[in-house]
Amino acid sequence: MEGWGHKWEKVEENSKKWEIVKKLFCKSLSRSLDAKGRLMLPPEYREGLCAEGGIGTFWLTAYYGHLVAYLPADWEAVTEQLSSISIPSPRLSNFKSKVMGLAQELEPDGQGRVRIPQSLMREAGLRKDVMLVGMLNKFEIWDQERFDALAVEDVSVELAGLNLQIQL
Repeated sequence: MEGWGHKWEKVEENSKKWEIVKKLFCKSLSRSLDAKGRLMLPPEYREGLCAEGGIGTFWLTAYYGHLVAYLPADWEAVTEQLSSISIPSPRLSNFKSKVMGLAQELEPDGQGRVRIPQSLMREAGLRKDVMLVGMLNKFEIWDQERFDALAVEDVSVELAGLNLQIQL
């Protein structure tokens, strides 16, 4: 059973409980970084950053060759989960160090631009052209060539293993 909440939320019923899924970042589009490494966020993304009392800031980190932007409350939940791992394996420790160590809190300037730190640009391989990918409650920033090279494979077996039936 599904129903729509207010402008930014969709309520969905799963087998265990009702949950709220924020729908703040739905649009995906290409952008270019300026010479200073600044990215102009689209108006819809700036609105999403300020929805529900947000002040426009977000946390940006690197994750498997691209950047992921989280709202502050969502980033806090990610760091709490990562911090709860008391004795991580070396692989998990490296993952934790990269994800948490590269994270930066950013705020768009008056024109809606954010300067992406060099460390994050290097980690994600960002050059001039990038792809913003809306993921509902967060968004990703990909180098355009890396995004274009992503292969879409048959994942029906994995989805079935998760009890998901997506009609495409």
